[in-house]
Amino acid sequence: MFRSLRVRLALSHAFVMLVILTILGGLVLLLLARNLDRGATDQLAAEAGAQVERIQEGGAFAPTIDVDVPSASAVQVAVYRPGEQLPVAEPKETPSWLRPYPDRIADLEIAGEKVRVLTLPAVIDGKTVAWVSAGRSLEPEEALIRRVRSLFLWGSVAALAATLLAGWWWAGRAVRPVEKSYEAQAGFAADASHELRTPLAFIRAGVETLTQHDPSLGADVLSEVDYLTGLSQRLLQLARADRGQLQLDRTPIDLAATCRSAVHRSSVAHGNHLSSHGADPLIVPADRIALEAVLDAVLENVARHGGGEADIHWDLDGAHEAVVTIEDHGPGMPTEAHHRAFERFFRADPSRTRDTGGAGLGLALARALVEAQRGRMWLEATPGGGVTASIALPLS
Repeated sequence: MFRSLRVRLALSHAFVMLVILTILGGLVLLLLARNLDRGATDQLAAEAGAQVERIQEGGAFAPTIDVDVPSASAVQVAVYRPGEQLPVAEPKETPSWLRPYPDRIADLEIAGEKVRVLTLPAVIDGKTVAWVSAGRSLEPEEALIRRVRSLFLWGSVAALAATLLAGWWWAGRAVRPVEKSYEAQAGFAADASHELRTPLAFIRAGVETLTQHDPSLGADVLSEVDYLTGLSQRLLQLARADRGQLQLDRTPIDLAATCRSAVHRSSVAHGNHLSSHGADPLIVPADRIALEAVLDAVLENVARHGGGEADIHWDLDGAHEAVVTIEDHGPGMPTEAHHRAFERFFRADPSRTRDTGGAGLGLALARALVEAQRGRMWLEATPGGGVTASIALPLS
């Protein structure tokens, strides 16, 4: 239980860190991409604008072309006269992609690389005398973004690993005091149960002798001894369940026969009026002794709180579970008490004594025995009044 709690704490810590890193990394990459994109456009605008100024001031139309491959980071400039398809000066050295485009900024893909071309008009006396195209590859910006993205990815993996380790360590420190307290509680119940066995056996032997002289007093004392013996046995079983030591062997049993046997015992021991029905036979993997103890605990509650009448039904619920329901029509209990009914020493009516309300351990032990068989147990309101206890056992 505490190990799973520690795992959940560590994972929640790592999840928060993952969200933070994702948001931070996304914002950094977005801002970096925008700044690099704006910088590339500004560089092209500056080179094209300088050539336009030279033309407008009466300078030469022909620009200087340094390279002719789109992967170069240098800006390439070409000048086209209106209506002409070839650039001014050295058209053979001008790349085919470097030409005027209808849009001011055109993004292309040349030989698998992104290229940007910016086109500006050179206007003299209100007349366009030339079109200036400036372009260059965006590969340097793309490479930088890939490096930063890779850095964030691997950095995030390292940060998450460190966060998991730190979260595991801190969760262990936080859970340790609670775990020690829980172990001390379970240990006390186990030790107390063991210590009570011998004196209870001795007291019973002595009281049996006393009964020969004072039968009424002996019967009362024997009743108290039997109550304490049962209480100590239930505490011991609950302590084993808390420590994960409650091991049950699941073998194929007839659920119908087990339910009918429990109905018969309850009718004889408590005088309950019970009706039972369901699939016959119904073979399920379970621990027969433990399941009988569960049914006995629930039917004992029917005798104490359910008016002594109930309907027991068993059947398959889909292809994965067999479910037993014990439906009584007694006074019932508040809906909010359905979950608390499985707490130890809980009584829905605090005014009840142990003679009328029991010790409050029956349902707690019953659920522990069901969960030790990988099953589930829960309570819900019976339509029309009362409480329905449901026991689900897996078929595999």
